Amino acid sequence: MEAEGMRTKAAQVGKGTRAGKAARTGRMEGSLRPVCGMEVLWRGQFGVRWGEASYVVEVDFLDFGERVRLYRDGLLAEERRSPARFELEGGAVIEAAMALYGMKTARLVPPASAGSVGAPGAAVAPGVPDAIALVPLPGTAEARRLAFGRRHPLLGAALAAGAWAVLAVALVTQLPGIANQALMLAAHVNLAPSGLSVPAFDLPGWLNGVLSIAGILAGLDRGLRMKHNRLLDD
Repeated sequence: MEAEGMRTKAAQVGKGTRAGKAARTGRMEGSLRPVCGMEVLWRGQFGVRWGEASYVVEVDFLDFGERVRLYRDGLLAEERRSPARFELEGGAVIEAAMALYGMKTARLVPPASAGSVGAPGAAVAPGVPDAIALVPLPGTAEARRLAFGRRHPLLGAALAAGAWAVLAVALVTQLPGIANQALMLAAHVNLAPSGLSVPAFDLPGWLNGVLSIAGILAGLDRGLRMKHNRLLDD
């Protein structure tokens, strides 16, 4: 319901002149507007209500500058580069970081835990969550993936498990190559014997191609579900 209300607010604000220009040019302007048409392929919007205001983080996945925009009640409030940290009134913080596919994180950190998230052993006030995940707004690819998972829970879970397995296999097959490169560098600076190597996987070309395509699809699925692991997804 909150996400739907944010979308309605964005549609109302989008009737202004700048939003009309954005609709014609396809560029993000100072007023938030809903994701529509083919924009689902490159625009992401994630919202949360905090206090008396609705906040939306918007990103363009084709923007090599990795700019992250924060909207407050449908109006552009601030823009930063990923990883971005936006300080809100009252001490809360919105953190957003883009990944190769989708988002690494998009969350609101409440005031009592804003200084302790990510700090081992730091105390958090009882009953205060460490972080609140931002919700993909209706019309975005992320929202559609979540809706698919709710409509087809078994298939959605199978796709998620398959994506993890594909990336795990890809990581395992790449490890020998990474290790051999490290050994070559070590031998170059006399830290390891010359010619030392570990056995590598000699996969046929067609299988490497299949793994590459499957890895892209798996990474996309994990990105749409906002799942990120440094080993698997970076």
